[in-house]
Amino acid sequence: MTRKLSVGFSILLFVTLSHAQNTGGVFPPMVNEEHKLFQYRGVVNPDNSAGETGFAQRFHYEESLDGDRMWRIVGQTRKTSHSDFDFDFVQAELFWEFSEDNPNYRTGIRFDARLRDGVRPNQIGINWTNQFYFNNGWQARALFLASTHIGDHGAGGLNLQTRWSLSKSLGSSRTLGIEMFNDFGNSNNIGSLEEQKHTLGPIYSSSLTSNWSIFSGILFGASEAAPDTEFRLWLTHPM
Repeated sequence: MTRKLSVGFSILLFVTLSHAQNTGGVFPPMVNEEHKLFQYRGVVNPDNSAGETGFAQRFHYEESLDGDRMWRIVGQTRKTSHSDFDFDFVQAELFWEFSEDNPNYRTGIRFDARLRDGVRPNQIGINWTNQFYFNNGWQARALFLASTHIGDHGAGGLNLQTRWSLSKSLGSSRTLGIEMFNDFGNSNNIGSLEEQKHTLGPIYSSSLTSNWSIFSGILFGASEAAPDTEFRLWLTHPM
């Protein structure tokens, strides 16, 4: 039944195909030696702030340097008035795990550098990610993100976000949970709760084959400035 739900979600995502869609994740701190992975992400907002269907997709490849550090390169497109697949950004990332020998807690840092085209500002960021393990297959993640614009068209200040998740392993590589994203805006002008962007919703992940897995989720707006609904689909292929 869960496999049928995942396939049905995939069909819905591509049929419902810019006002930025959230292709980000509540990413873990763990780095494993000899890790290589390709991932595709697609996100649809059926009714964005312009009253249109928003669509964004990203591709990334990541590879560990050792048991503590990993690099990733990300490319993203978005739907605009010119194209359904207009260039959005390219981003380089470095993960660095600092976990001690504790089976119940992992932690690490991710450094980001993002390049955009035109007059849109480039961006650098630092992110602190934490993972907690509990009994009976439960786990939680807590992320704290800060970024700043660089270049002539930057806004100044820090862009502040947090991300949270709670999930449970169902066995057979299946996971069910909930995620929350909180975008507080720029530190120079943090608005009211309704002016900030807060979203949350359910997630489900599962293996499709021995070489592919699927992640699906729906985010619902919890504040006035946030999008009402976003459908999210990721396809992952370890190399």
